[in-house]
Amino acid sequence: MQIDVQATAPLRVSTPCLVIPIWQDTKLSGPAANLDKKLNRLISGVIAEDGYKGTVGETRVLYTQDTIPAPRVILMGIGKQAKMSTTKLRHAVAKAARGVRAIKRESFALAVPAVAGIEPEQAAIAVTEGILLGLHVFNDFKTDEDSKGQTKITGATLLVEDVAAARRGVAYGQLTATANIRARGWVNLPSNLKSPKFLAEQAQEICARNGLECDMWDETRIQAERMGALYAVGMGSDNPPRFIIMEYAPPGMEKEPPIILVGKGMSYDTGGYSLKPTTSMEDMKDDMAGAAVVLGAMSAIAELKPKRRVIGLVPSAENMVSGNAQRPGDIVTARNGKTIEVVNTDAEGRLILADALSYACELKPAAIIDFATLTGAIGVAIGQEAAGLFATDEALADKIEQAAEITGDRVWRFPLWDEYKEHVKGSISDLKNVGQERRAGAIAGAVFLENFVADDIPWAHIDMAAVALIREDRPLSARGATGYGVRLTLELLKNW
Repeated sequence: MQIDVQATAPLRVSTPCLVIPIWQDTKLSGPAANLDKKLNRLISGVIAEDGYKGTVGETRVLYTQDTIPAPRVILMGIGKQAKMSTTKLRHAVAKAARGVRAIKRESFALAVPAVAGIEPEQAAIAVTEGILLGLHVFNDFKTDEDSKGQTKITGATLLVEDVAAARRGVAYGQLTATANIRARGWVNLPSNLKSPKFLAEQAQEICARNGLECDMWDETRIQAERMGALYAVGMGSDNPPRFIIMEYAPPGMEKEPPIILVGKGMSYDTGGYSLKPTTSMEDMKDDMAGAAVVLGAMSAIAELKPKRRVIGLVPSAENMVSGNAQRPGDIVTARNGKTIEVVNTDAEGRLILADALSYACELKPAAIIDFATLTGAIGVAIGQEAAGLFATDEALADKIEQAAEITGDRVWRFPLWDEYKEHVKGSISDLKNVGQERRAGAIAGAVFLENFVADDIPWAHIDMAAVALIREDRPLSARGATGYGVRLTLELLKNW
């Protein structure tokens, strides 16, 4: 979609549809007040008599009767001024953009509100992301054009005061939204069309296109590299495991300690012999959403140009049931030499991450951040409103929380107290891959992973199982993959 920026007064813009902001708790002002006068106080009447309050995302369509160049106006509720944020602005704009599509207009102009505490560039980023993410629908497998049922919006114009700042914001917002949508595409893709090999090929394509370094280990190399946990998870499938390494390094920083991103890449997860119930399997195409975060971020990194060396690691496998699959009770040895009793074959993500984290530590990084759809327990704890954050370093946790606040990819921090280490302590091996039944499941997963990170390396684990894929439409995502974590990662790298 083409997104332009103009300093034109909103009521003078020729556009099929004009979107103007409405505060919930203040008198009409700016273009809303001016239009209200031209329409003989129609907007005031809608607010006073029709129940329109201007809450975040609340919209109303008006016909302008040739009083201004735009034949249609959408009132875009943006809530209360004291509670306004970039997240609320994104949500409001997303709803308004969907409103434009609902009335079958192919382009529109939007008056970007001036908000105290939000810089013009940040506002433009939020608006751009709101438009692009709010309008995105995954319908790649619809064959009947009519059944898709969506008017394609081809253009939007942002009406602003600071054109230069808005253009910078639009450029960055397009970068982050595009990377997010790429990640959604990989997650939404059914598992019969994606395998560990497919993810490796996607990584190779990204690196070739963007001038990044790329390496891919097949199942033979994985065994030779002592990645016994990763290999064991994938050995039951006809689609063997892969280990993917992607690297970006600015000139002169090729030897600097890297920031390492690790993404869980289970291309499908049946649960293995600890078989999942049918209803728990139907969306397991999303079990590589952590990998999608890494692939999506690395796809944008050449354009973002952070001043840090960044390495992306993706351990990828398919957890299937066969005569070659691992069994409950098996003991495997991870790359760092620790032995693990596989009490439950459905706790496989932490096994493939164990080898990836061990390898990451060997690269002497400045920090490691892993993204994983690791536990159902995280959704029980905090629902679908945030991902769980676990960190061994306060400065790293602070960076992640700040980026989460800016992007709206929320996180909520959980403890890693020493008492939890007993939950995953093995009786006949160093570790077992599950904790105590129905107790602190998400924390047990994180504490297990901590065993594969060196004490002197800052590490954060983001359990995104509850937010990677949703079953109902939300402001920034239609049903399906959300692309969670991509914008968070890019914000982190931009400001590191």
